[in-house]
Amino acid sequence: MAVVGAWAFGLVNCILYQAMYREGGAALDEKLVRRYATAMQVEPLSDRPMAEQVAALRAVLTTDTPLASTLEPYEGQEPFTEAEFRAFLSRLADELESHGPWPLAAKRRGGRLRRFLPRR
Repeated sequence: MAVVGAWAFGLVNCILYQAMYREGGAALDEKLVRRYATAMQVEPLSDRPMAEQVAALRAVLTTDTPLASTLEPYEGQEPFTEAEFRAFLSRLADELESHGPWPLAAKRRGGRLRRFLPRR
């Protein structure tokens, strides 16, 4: 198994944080998968290329590291189970992949992320 970088777990924690606190623990359904896939393209959570982010999500899912219990839910809020959060991440990776192919590189220019998309 490949070594999974700390940034990959940070990406997963960002997604968990968004789902728990910004969404108020909403259901991790297909509507949320599609919305997060779109949001990650419009306002990336990482400056890594999207292809790397998708690969990172898949790599994190191969580990035994607990993912859903990294953050505590609000008082009275039901936490996500490990199985449901992992299933959500897997569906999110599938959805992101379906929007590809992704460029292999992203460069920063002038403090802003500039993506180089493949020419059609």
